[in-house]
Amino acid sequence: MNELRGNQDEEGSIQYQELSERHATLLIQEEGYWKQRAKMHWLKEGDMNTRFFHMSATVRSKKKKATKLIADNGTEAHTQEELCEVAKSYFDTLFKPRDGDHDPVLNLIQPRVTDDDNLILTAPITKVEIQQALFQMHPEKSPGPDGFNPAFYQRFWEQCSDDIFSAASTWLERGYFSTSLNDTNICLIPKCDNPTSMKDLRPISLCNVLYKMISKVLTNRLKCCLDKCVSQEQSAFVEGRLILDNALIATEVIHALKRKTKGRRGELALKIDISKAYDKVDWGFLRGVMTRMGFTDVWIRWVMMCVSSVNYSVLMNSDRVGPISPECLTALIHQVVGRGDLHGVRICRGAPEVSHLLFTDDCFLFCRASVAEAAKEDLSRILGVKLVLGTGIYLGLPSMVGRSKEIMIKSVLQAIPSYVMSMFILPASLIHDIEKMINVFWWRNGSTNNNNTKGIHWLAWERLACPKAYGGLRFRNFEAFNKAMVAKQVWNIVQNPNSLVAKLIKARYFPRSSLFEAPLGYNPSFAWRSMWQARQILSLGCRWRIGSGDNIRVMHDPWLRGSANRWVPSPQPAGVYQLSVRDLLHDNYKAWDIVKVRNLFSRDVAEKILETPLVSSVREDKVVWDEERNGCYSVKFGGCLPTRSRLLERRVECTLNCPVCDEEIEDELHIFFRCAVARDSWSAAGLSSVLHNATYQQTNAMDRIFAICSNESSDIVGRVAMLLWCIWKNRNDKLWNDNVQMPRQIGRHVFDAWNDWYSVHKLQSNNVSGTTEVDVVRWEKPALDWVKCNVDVAFVSGFGRTSMRFCFRDNSGHFMAGMTQCQQTVISSVEGETWALLLAMEEARHRGLNRVQFESDSKVLIEVIHMKRRGNSEFLSIVHDILSLMSSFINFEVKFVRRQANLVAHILARAANSWASFHRFENIPFCIERLVFNEMQ
Repeated sequence: MNELRGNQDEEGSIQYQELSERHATLLIQEEGYWKQRAKMHWLKEGDMNTRFFHMSATVRSKKKKATKLIADNGTEAHTQEELCEVAKSYFDTLFKPRDGDHDPVLNLIQPRVTDDDNLILTAPITKVEIQQALFQMHPEKSPGPDGFNPAFYQRFWEQCSDDIFSAASTWLERGYFSTSLNDTNICLIPKCDNPTSMKDLRPISLCNVLYKMISKVLTNRLKCCLDKCVSQEQSAFVEGRLILDNALIATEVIHALKRKTKGRRGELALKIDISKAYDKVDWGFLRGVMTRMGFTDVWIRWVMMCVSSVNYSVLMNSDRVGPISPECLTALIHQVVGRGDLHGVRICRGAPEVSHLLFTDDCFLFCRASVAEAAKEDLSRILGVKLVLGTGIYLGLPSMVGRSKEIMIKSVLQAIPSYVMSMFILPASLIHDIEKMINVFWWRNGSTNNNNTKGIHWLAWERLACPKAYGGLRFRNFEAFNKAMVAKQVWNIVQNPNSLVAKLIKARYFPRSSLFEAPLGYNPSFAWRSMWQARQILSLGCRWRIGSGDNIRVMHDPWLRGSANRWVPSPQPAGVYQLSVRDLLHDNYKAWDIVKVRNLFSRDVAEKILETPLVSSVREDKVVWDEERNGCYSVKFGGCLPTRSRLLERRVECTLNCPVCDEEIEDELHIFFRCAVARDSWSAAGLSSVLHNATYQQTNAMDRIFAICSNESSDIVGRVAMLLWCIWKNRNDKLWNDNVQMPRQIGRHVFDAWNDWYSVHKLQSNNVSGTTEVDVVRWEKPALDWVKCNVDVAFVSGFGRTSMRFCFRDNSGHFMAGMTQCQQTVISSVEGETWALLLAMEEARHRGLNRVQFESDSKVLIEVIHMKRRGNSEFLSIVHDILSLMSSFINFEVKFVRRQANLVAHILARAANSWASFHRFENIPFCIERLVFNEMQ
C-alpha cells in the first residue's frame, strides 16, 4: 500500500483501493476474534484496538482459573480432578430437593390471572415471536454446550427459520424437549482474585440458544400479566418498576425512624439477604404457586418443561463436570399484618403502611418493637444481626444520609457515582472534588497512588469537558448529569401516582397539591430535597396530553403544542384563570369549541389553541415529555442542540441571529437546511436533490432528517449524516473561533470523511444484523384476493395545515377508492403519517375489506408498529389504536416502502393541500391517472 500510495494513474488507484479494502477486511476479522475472547460489548464505533482485546482476554484467562478450593468439610483441593469433585458436590447439595409442607403457604395466594390472560399466554406460537426473541439476544453472548451463539442463528435466520419454528411448535405441543436441548454449562466466574471457596465463585448458566428462544418467547408473553403476579413491594422483574423505588422508600422510612424521638411505640428495620434464593426453589412449590395464581395447565406444563428438564454440567477451569418464592413471603407477611400480629411503619398520617420491601432476593422488614424488645441491643442479640445506624447500604445506596463528612465520603465516593446520582443531588463541593479526582487521575497517567508524581495539568477541567472537536475530551458535566438523573425519579413518581413510593412521597410532602407545586417542607429527607431541586428540569420540558381535559388548568399548566411556549400567555380575561381545558371542548364530542375559544382569547392565542390536535381515543389527562417521540422522559434530552432559539427558551441571554450568515433567527431548521452556507454545502456534497426532496417535510429539522432516513439509500443517509455533522462543526467553529469554511471545503470534507469511514466499515454489514428488506423502487401489485392501500401525508408550511391521503387498488392495479382529509393542526410528520394510516384502516373496515396490505414511506412508523412500542405521547396513542384494529382484522398488514413505490399517495397528498378539507373518490382523480395506469403495466 505504501508503494502504491503516491501513484496518480488510474490503474494504481484501483490497486490501492483493492488493497485498502482487503486490509480493512483483515482488521475486522482480527478485531472480531479478540472481541469475542475479551467478552466485552465493544462499541460498534470503537477503534480497531486488537492489542487491547488480546491483553484483556489473556488477563481474564489467568484470573478465571482456580488453583485451590476448600470444601465444606475443610479439606483442600489442588488438582484439577479434586477441584472438579468439590464443584460437583457443592451443586449437588445446592440443587437437592427439600421436603416440606407447602399447602399452608399456598393457600394464602389468591387467583390473579384471568381467562383472557391465559388465552394470550397459551396461543399458538408464531414465527414472528421466535424471531423477536432471537434478535433480543446480544449476538456475541457465550454459547451453550452446542457451541452456537445467537450471532449464528441471527445471521442465518432466513435459512433456518422454518426448521426452528417447526421444532419449537412440536416441543410445546408434546410438552418436552428433545435430548440434550436443555443441557446447560455452569461457568464459574471468580468474585475476587485467587478464589479459595465455592462461595467466591459466581455461577453463570450457559444455555443452548435454541432453548433460550423458547424460554424468551414464554417470558415475553408473561410480561402482559406479570404486574398482577408480583406484589407492589417487589420492585424487580416488572417493566416500569425501578430498583430506586424501594431504595427511596427505605430512605424515607429510615429518615422517619430517625426523626421520631417521642411516643410509646418503638419501630425497627431489619435487612435480610436470602442466599441462593432461586437455586433453592422447589419445582413442586413453583407448580403449586402457578396453579394457585390461576395459570392454565398448558402454561404450567410449558414453564415446568423449561425449568425442570435442565441437565447441568459445571465448567471448572474449562473442564466439564457433569451433570447435577418471594411472593409467598409477601402473602405470609400480609396475613400476619391482617391479623394484627405485625404492624408496619407509617412515616406520617395518611401515608401507606410499609411492612416489607423486596428486590429479587434482598428483603427489608419494618415493624413495631414491643416493650420487651424495645432496647436495640437486645433486639440485635435476639435476632442475631449486626446493629447499625440506619441500615447501612440497601440496594447499593445508603439508607440514611447525614451531613457528616465521613458518612458522605464513605457512602458516596465508594459507590458508583452515576447510580448514587440517580437518587441524590450531591453537594457542589463534592462534585468539584470528584471532577478534581478525575482531572488528577488523567494527568497522572492513571496513577493516583504516587503522590510524588503530580503531573502537569496542561489544560483546565473546563477545557477537558469541551467536545473533542474543540480540543476537549467531553468529560461528563457531573452537576447537570446529576440533576437529570434525579429528575428521572421525579418523572417516575409523576407517571405512576398509584405506586407505593408515589403514595408515600405524596402523603409526606404534598398531600393537597401536585409535585410541581410542593414546598420543600419541614425537616425533609435528603432524597426529597434532591427531587425537589431536580423537578425544575421536568417543568421545562413537560406538557399535558389532553384526554378529558378535566385535570388541566388553562392558565396554570403547560398543554399547548406547535409552539416553543407550552403555556397560555398572560394576561387574559379574569374568567379564564378558573377554567380547565375541558371547558374549551364541545360537550358531546372531543373537539374544540371554536366559537367559545375565539370569544375568550385573542386571535393569536386562539389560533395556537385550535392548532393543538386532539386524539379522540386518549381518555386520560397525563403529563408527557415533549422532547421525546414516545412522550417519556430521558436523561439524554440534555443532548439537544443548543441553538440560540433553544438557549433563549432556557432563559439564556444571547442574540438570535445565525452566527454563520447573521441574517435569520437560528434554529435547527435554519442551521441545516435554510442557511445560505448550509444550502451551498448540500450542493457541494452532491446532495442537492436530497435537500429538495426533504423540503416537503415542513414541520421541523428532525422530521426532515427522519424523512431522509426513510426514503434514501443507506449510502445517501450516511453522507447526509456526515454533512450535518460538518455543518454543525463549522457553525461552532465560527461562533467560538471566528473561523468559517467555504461550502466547497465542507463538501470536500464530507466526501473524504465518508469514503474513509465507509472503506473500513462496509464489510461489517456481513456481520450479524436483522433481515434486510430489498429496496422497493416501484409499486407492486398485491397478491390475488388482496387489496393494497398506499398512505401518505403532506404539510403546508406556515399555515398549520396537514393533508392525509390514501387510495385502494386491487390485485390488478385498478383504482378502487381514495380519500383525502385535511386538518388545521400542527403535528409532526410521523404523527401525520400515523393519523393517515389509522384513517385508511377505518375506511377499509367501513368498506368491508378484510385482506388489505397498507404501505407507508414512514420507516419510523412501521418499525414502531412492528415493535408494538408503548408510551405516553399522542403519537403512540394513535399507534395503539392501529394495533387494536390489526388485532381485530388479522389480515391487515403494514409495510414500509420507498417514496418511489408510494408516489400515487404522495402526489395526491400534495394536491389535496389546495382542496377542501374532505374528499372521497370513487373514480380516479386526474392528477394521478397517468401514474396509476403506468404502475398497472
